[in-house]
Amino acid sequence: MRIPPALRSYTDGQDEVVLEASNVAAMLRALDANFPGIRDRVVDEAGRRRPYVNVFVNEELIGASLPEAKLNPGDVVHILPSVAGG
Repeated sequence: MRIPPALRSYTDGQDEVVLEASNVAAMLRALDANFPGIRDRVVDEAGRRRPYVNVFVNEELIGASLPEAKLNPGDVVHILPSVAGG
């Protein structure tokens, strides 16, 4: 899993974390078990992806619910906060 600069304070500066999970929701729970608080930055209390965060698996944007986004060994997950400007 690739960690964006905005969330690296949770991972002690690590830009990549290796986790095993069957889907993106489980991966986020595993990530939070190792780095408390990071999951809340990605999903809301109901486990839905926050509107300002994009999640990619192998460079493909996940539009489905996170539990439905299955993972296979070797998949690369990226969390990318949206950038707004004006």
